[in-house]
Amino acid sequence: MFDIQLFGPLEVRTRGIVLSGDDFGGARPRHLLALLALRGGWSLVELAGTLGVTTATVKSDLAVLRDRLEPGVRDRDSVVVGRRGVFRLDPDRVHVDAATFDQLLAVAAGRPQARAARPLAAAGVLASRPLLEDEDAPWAAEARAEYRAKMIMASAPQPIR
Repeated sequence: MFDIQLFGPLEVRTRGIVLSGDDFGGARPRHLLALLALRGGWSLVELAGTLGVTTATVKSDLAVLRDRLEPGVRDRDSVVVGRRGVFRLDPDRVHVDAATFDQLLAVAAGRPQARAARPLAAAGVLASRPLLEDEDAPWAAEARAEYRAKMIMASAPQPIR
């Protein structure tokens, strides 16, 4: 299992090992991991456009990322899954804190205010640090703003029903 932390600095915990910073093989492979963890499937073209590089560079960086996450594992067995030109993280092998945050907000949204307090508090604990706080790329700043807005909206008092 790969536990991916997006709140705070990007970290991956797997098999008793913590990967962070340059452990991913540089900024671009780290950014690829963050993008795949934030939003499931991305085409090579979408990834290249978001990162401002060529598709060949994305392919190379994906190879570096795969090797850093699982040294010696073949591409087809990697946690970074690529099918028909779309890349994602294997959902059966990955847990992402931002996805848990989204699930907690969804649970809270369907409850009266008194019963929403617990999942909102849990979401607040997860989001106690800014999303991808060490990344200054435009896409990371947009994601940070999106998650900040989600928390603000979820914490706003709801009308009594």
